Amino acid sequence: MVTINKINVRCFSPKDLNRIMEIERASFSIDSFSEDIFMSWYHKCPYLFIVAEISGVVVGYMITCIAHKKGYVASIAVDPAYRHKSVGKTLVYFTFNHLKMSGVKIIELEVRSTNIESIRFWENLGFFTLRTISNFYNDGTDALKMRKFIGG
Repeated sequence: MVTINKINVRCFSPKDLNRIMEIERASFSIDSFSEDIFMSWYHKCPYLFIVAEISGVVVGYMITCIAHKKGYVASIAVDPAYRHKSVGKTLVYFTFNHLKMSGVKIIELEVRSTNIESIRFWENLGFFTLRTISNFYNDGTDALKMRKFIGG
């Protein structure tokens, strides 16, 4: 476990699943992951499925995987009551450090093209838009494929 600004970051454990589901439903109504999807990500990328805790309460999570020497952010969410309190940035910086130590130089993700707050979040962290992916989400909304270069 790592503590940054009173935010503890640690690997996800299956005992966190109920709380993760609460955060997921509060954050993504249409495209929320199921418990099975979370457990699949956990088995696929256990060391980069991390949670943020404040005073022992899980307040956010981030799932990232490494494939073909690239980092891929599968999902990130913060409990609405804890947004704008550096929880998301803490999760991201923890992940970036892990990816750099693993030799990863590129990180990619998709974000809903209508989610201006998330787009700004990623842009402020140095991500740029590569392209638009049409009809990416279940409701037909496009996604922006974003990328960031890290490391040397």
